[in-house]
Order: sequence, then structure tokens, then C-alpha cells
Amino acid sequence: MIAIYARQSVDKKDSISIESQIEYAKREIFSNQYKVYQDSGYSGKNTNRPAFAEMMQDIEAGRIEKVVVYRLDRISRSIVDFADFINILEERDISFVSATEKFDTSTPMGRAMLYIVVVFAQLERETIAERVRDNYYARVRKGAWGGGPAAYGFDLVRTEIGGKKATICQPNEKIEVVKRIFDLYSRPYTSLSDVQKQLIADGSLTSAGVNFDSTKLSSILKNPAYVKADISVYNYYKAKGTIMANDIEDFKGTYGCILVGKRDANERKYSDVSNHLLAIGHHEGIIESTTWLFCQQKLSKNRQIKNTFKGKHSWLTGLVKCGHCGYSFSVTFSHTKEGRTPYFVCSGKYLHKCCHAKQTHRVHDVEEQVQAILINEAEVYRLNREKKENALLKHYQQEILEIDGKIENLINTLENVSNISAEYINRRIEILHQEKQQLLYKSEEAIAGFHTAEVIPFTAKDWKNMAFSDKRDIARSLIDKVILSENGIDVQFK
Repeated sequence: MIAIYARQSVDKKDSISIESQIEYAKREIFSNQYKVYQDSGYSGKNTNRPAFAEMMQDIEAGRIEKVVVYRLDRISRSIVDFADFINILEERDISFVSATEKFDTSTPMGRAMLYIVVVFAQLERETIAERVRDNYYARVRKGAWGGGPAAYGFDLVRTEIGGKKATICQPNEKIEVVKRIFDLYSRPYTSLSDVQKQLIADGSLTSAGVNFDSTKLSSILKNPAYVKADISVYNYYKAKGTIMANDIEDFKGTYGCILVGKRDANERKYSDVSNHLLAIGHHEGIIESTTWLFCQQKLSKNRQIKNTFKGKHSWLTGLVKCGHCGYSFSVTFSHTKEGRTPYFVCSGKYLHKCCHAKQTHRVHDVEEQVQAILINEAEVYRLNREKKENALLKHYQQEILEIDGKIENLINTLENVSNISAEYINRRIEILHQEKQQLLYKSEEAIAGFHTAEVIPFTAKDWKNMAFSDKRDIARSLIDKVILSENGIDVQFK
């Protein structure tokens, strides 16, 4: 049986149709026994195609005696794939015919000519791909949208940049959902799951009209299209090895960014941005850089809250530890005179069988004692936090002032030096400038960290009226762990 193979990537006016390819191939057939294998909508960059795979199965089974194609590149534009294909045919004494390129695969010269043609076919494909890629990056460098769908919360609109037509982003009504996502996730101890549940409660949907999942939320939170890109954002990406399309002076805290680059298909978007290209866009950012950077830090450290901190029966769940074995306490219930009563029980004893201490602690009693300690500690914590914040910020400010002094001295020196010395001094000024930007970034990061850890003093009445989630968040902000033993309760603060 003779195999006729036809392939077409896309249906275009200047490309030959699959039907025409088949008609050309039939001219090389002198027998009525043939089978047509056709792949429509598949590229020639590799051989991962259903009809091609079926043909190869028939070749392996010995059903094919000749393969006929319209042109060589219908098989593959890859010299390696095509060479493998020809070797398989030769091993089984199967002839190969191109209807428009007359080659005899039985001779060395014929095989050499085949490979030469395929080399040029591959070169043509790579040249086209490179030209498309260059145009893509050239658009992005100018702040235009490179291609593909717009980021969630934006529409794509046509405009002119430098006298040439281009596409830029423009916010739509869904941008409020993006603001909501960043607001929720930037709160201490809020997980992606928490954000997802809140968006479902709000009735907010993705562009596809379905509920948000953690992957979609993570993609939005990592996207620099939303940030008001300032110097701290520049330093963040520069440190990650990102190629910067704009100078640091262009990062003025007004516009959002466009990030493009090739990534591994198995990796999530933006997980590795080294060698990616970052450019300032023509759309205004909507998220402050301190909030955006805090979210990046939270995502990178995988600081989503686990179920151990989401206990429904105590706002201390996840914090309570055994003073003997170190394992966590969980909540169980027992029937007493007061009714169904919750108790803290040691998981080291009842689950891992490694703790032999005899102790029982009512959840209510433990919470009551910790609550009293928290009320007294909140004011002390606030004062200590302010001292740490002031000391750290003062340290950064002092270092920045010293760098400014060095830069000023170097600038004054420039008036009386040679060209060679001036070049050296300019390089030194640039290094000092970068050091200053790093200090500014660290200072802003420290402020953001103190802000998220802020605890306002409260009274017993305030505590009584607090929501369960607020009590849990305050406890997580202040307490490192609560150790229970027969001797009582030991609250260890951060």
C-alpha cells in the first residue's frame, strides 16, 4: 500500500491546500492501493501530529511500501526529525517520493540532496520565527502590548507610539476586582484560598466567566502590569536578572509594566524572570509598589496560611504546643456537666504515641489566660515595634546621607580632573547611586513589614466584641507559641 501524506499549518491564501497536495501526490501513484494521511493545523517544527503518528504505526506494521508527499517540508522542517524518518524508511526498504522535488533515496547523492533541502527549510522557519520574535520585543520596548490577550482588568486599544500604530492597555470595570485581590492578599495571614472564598462570595469571576482558583490569583498577583513602577520595583527585577528596557529614571511610580519572556511550559508564569524583558507601559499602575512588593515576598516564601491556623474551635489553633514533647495541641470535645466542652489534647500522645504526660486543658480556660496576657502585652509590643522601626529607619537614613555626601564630593571633584579620571569618578558615582537605590528599597520594605505587623492596643471589652478572625490574627501577630504543661501556661512572644 502507498501512503500519501499531506500537512497544512494554517489555511492562508498563499499556501497550498491539503486537497491540492493530495492531487499532486496521486500523480506519482501507479496503483489503486493507497491511503491518505492528513494533518490540518499542525506546524512542521516537529512530528507530533496524529495522522503522522498513524502513518508511522502502519509503517512499523509493514503495511506501507512507499510514502508520497507534495513537498519535503510536509514531513518536517527539522533536519533531525526528517533524517530519522528517512532512516526508518531505509531500514524497511520503503521508498520515498516528493511530487514536486524529484529525489531518488536509493542513491547517496539523492539522500544528500534531501538533507540539503531540509536544512534550508529549517533555516527558513527559524528566520521567520526570529523576525517575529524581534518585532515582538521591539513593540514591548516601546511600551506597547506585545501580543496575546490583555491582562485581567484591561482592554487592548489601538493608538500611535512614535508615529506607528501600536496596542496599549486600558483599564476596564474588572480592574476593581484586581484592587480587591491585592487588598485581600496584602493583609497579614491571608491565604490565596481566603481570597478565593471572598471573591466567590462577592460574585467576582474570571474573564472566562468562572470562579478564580489559586493559579489565576497567583498569576494576577505576580503581574507587574498593575504596579505603580518606581525605583524599588526596578531594583526588585534587576536583582532577579531581568533585562530592563528602561533606565532607572523612567521608574517614577506612575505607570505599570509589561513583562515578557520565554518560560518552561511546566512552570507557572513569572516563576523565573531571569532574562525576561521588563518595560514601562503606557497605562497607569493601580497598586502601590509597597503593597505589590509585599505580595511578591509573601508569594515567594509560600506564606499562605495552612489549615493548622484556621481552626474553627479556638483562635489559638496552631500556636499551642506541648511542654513535654513539643507536638501541637488539637481540639477535641468531651461531654461534661456544662455540656459539650472543647479541650486541648496533645497530638504527640494521642496521634504519635510518643508523649506520656498526663494533662488536660479546657480551651476556654487557656484562651481566657492568654487573652489577659495579650491585653497587657499589646501596648508593650506597640512601643517596642515603634522603637525598632525608628532605629532601623534612622540607620537607613544615615547610610543614605553618607552616600549622598560621597556623591556630592565626587561631583565637585569632576571640575578639576582629566578625562580618564572623570570616567573613573562617573563609574564610582553610578555604583554609589545603585547602593543608594538598594537602601531606599530596603527602607520601603521595612516600612511595609512594620505596617503589616501593626497591632493597636485593645481592652477586655474590645476583645469581647472582636470577630473570631481578628482574635486569631492578633494572636498570630504577637505570639510565637503557647506552651502547655502541668505547671500551667507559658506564652512566648515574637
